[in-house]
Amino acid sequence: MRQDRTEPRNLQQTPKYTNLAIGVIADETTADATIRTVVRARNRGVPVFVLNRTKREETAEILRSLDAILIDSATVEEGDYQTTFAEAARNQDCSGIAIHKGPERVDFESSFATIREGTEYVVTTDSVESSEPQEIGLLVGIPAYNEEIGIGSTILEAQQYADEVVVIDDGSEDRTVDIARNTGATVLEHETNQGKGRAINTFLAYARSTDHHEFVVLDADGQHVPEDIPTVLEPVRTGEADVVIGSRYLEDGAGSETPRYRRVGQRVLDVLTLGSSGTNLTDTQSGFRAFSPTAIDSFTLRTDGMGVETEMIGAAVDSGLTITEVPIDVRYEGVDGQTFNPFRHGMGVAVFTLQLIRDRHPLLFFGVPGILLTGLGILLGLNTLTVYQETGQFILGWALLTSLLTIVGVLSVFCGLILNRISNMINELQGVAQ
Repeated sequence: MRQDRTEPRNLQQTPKYTNLAIGVIADETTADATIRTVVRARNRGVPVFVLNRTKREETAEILRSLDAILIDSATVEEGDYQTTFAEAARNQDCSGIAIHKGPERVDFESSFATIREGTEYVVTTDSVESSEPQEIGLLVGIPAYNEEIGIGSTILEAQQYADEVVVIDDGSEDRTVDIARNTGATVLEHETNQGKGRAINTFLAYARSTDHHEFVVLDADGQHVPEDIPTVLEPVRTGEADVVIGSRYLEDGAGSETPRYRRVGQRVLDVLTLGSSGTNLTDTQSGFRAFSPTAIDSFTLRTDGMGVETEMIGAAVDSGLTITEVPIDVRYEGVDGQTFNPFRHGMGVAVFTLQLIRDRHPLLFFGVPGILLTGLGILLGLNTLTVYQETGQFILGWALLTSLLTIVGVLSVFCGLILNRISNMINELQGVAQ
């Protein structure tokens, strides 16, 4: 396991606690608080042992990335956790361990003073109630996959504006992780490549566990200009919006450097996103975004892939969040470019967006094609009858195609009506439940 004790660049420096450790019991209700405790301990150079009783693999991945030492809860008998923590700490040559339970903040000074002043190897930590969290500013998240060329400069530029920069490495096989660590960024690692959607979910989970109150994500390849961070963040800071998208095409003449084939594909995705979310935006696929704490807490994303930008827009609309766009600059010259083939990327996003339209607006997804097929079937049928009246020749193939198109079209319309009614009923029940 890598041991990274680099202090985050803008966080307050705190004293080291030689050979003393913290033990934390994590369950479903304290998972975020556990991550927060691990971050605070890591900034102090304190090893943390976590008895993980959560079922969220995402939480375990973050804890491992932060160098927490995980203890399998299946090997621990009920009520015997103190012995387990003590044994694990002794195996790491720790001179004592303070065990913390609950979501409150750990009082490191008081807890370790108890160990030094007493004779017990294991003590229970003192806690500081955190009813008023200490907000510490901007957290910038950078999802990355094989981005060793652009990641270093992107982090260094972003650190000029951020209190903390966190890189979510999605199973890179190059030097992305090493470079990110050497710049002082917090690095959360996926063992294998799982997709940008999963990386964004990891960022959201980490963001919820911190005391930051402003959040920005941007791409790692160097196309985004970190100097635009204040511009993208401004509508969140003023309360104008909960989600801000940095658009390459908002101003006249902007985006002229974008290859024409790519811009055409992006416009298609913009139209599909309009169909899925009802929001008309100029750059739905931009990865440069800012979020309010409300948005961070509201997002529940299901996709692991590149459709995450589209899904975030739909999730924001569903949660009643305000979305706006601001113009940004991009740079293409000297940038390595996309990790994935643009055609495959675009097709993947298009398929996922169509699935969102199907799930969110079934009447639109099934009804419009159904009406078109029915209309085409009727026109073809009229043409078949006209030919028969004028020539006496009955074209069986056209008649069969007429029947097929009409039947499929009518069934599609009815399917859309039924699914739309079911969707409305589900929404009504959810509204009552809330």
